[in-house]
Amino acid sequence: MAIIEPFALGIGFLLSFVYGYIPSYGASIAILTVIINIIIFPLTLRQTRSTKRMQDVQPELKRLQKKHKDNKEELNKEIASFYKEKGINPLGCVVPLLVQMPVWFALFRVLREPLLFIPKSESLFLDLENNVNILFFNMDLQIPASEISSWIERVPYIVVILMVVATALFQQQQITKKQGKSDNPQAQQMQMIGKVMPLFFGFISWTLPSGLVIYFLTGNIFRIGQQALIIQIENKNENNEKQDKQEKHKDQIEDEKENNNEQDSRKNRKKRRRK
Repeated sequence: MAIIEPFALGIGFLLSFVYGYIPSYGASIAILTVIINIIIFPLTLRQTRSTKRMQDVQPELKRLQKKHKDNKEELNKEIASFYKEKGINPLGCVVPLLVQMPVWFALFRVLREPLLFIPKSESLFLDLENNVNILFFNMDLQIPASEISSWIERVPYIVVILMVVATALFQQQQITKKQGKSDNPQAQQMQMIGKVMPLFFGFISWTLPSGLVIYFLTGNIFRIGQQALIIQIENKNENNEKQDKQEKHKDQIEDEKENNNEQDSRKNRKKRRRK
């Protein structure tokens, strides 16, 4: 795809640049993955926040669905009004993901066919061409685990693939653990996709160059920490908002009491004057 080429060339240059300082193909892939995740952090932040907000309002959405289960038109109006009131954009968790896709596809292509996108003048190109410094924890990162003949030699590859599946499952559970079971077919479908995707990544990792598997694993670990930080910040903000609302409510009650006391004192004065 033509749109991917500029991204792939840029990522190829960045990978070779990192390799110039750290002559380890596996470490360079891990560092490159972290750098790209940091660059697209604002988009990931929006995506995670939108997903978390959608999960937090699920109980209220279920209540609306039960209330208007026989009137879909009224249900859609109520949901649209509810989203507007809460400041939620249903596409808020999808749009940032779509924007990131060209970057991820480009990174995928670079790691699958590195010699096409890495500058020929760079040391990484020469090392990859001559199979130098491409072993990482005794794994050849240019070939998939499926091409290894000995099961003993496959062990590190299998361990990394299992770590990819485990971290992907944990990452998925991390953002959806508050959701619980849903009666909504669309929500059930999304939950099923969330469970199947980690297994799918494990399956394709068996046939992809191991450098890509290192990229999957590093990205998962980074996003677990990133999501934990975002969720912690969001929860702190929510608690602060609740405290502010409680304090405002207390202030309103106190103001009402003061007003009532003033009114009572005025009435008492008027009664005394009449007497």
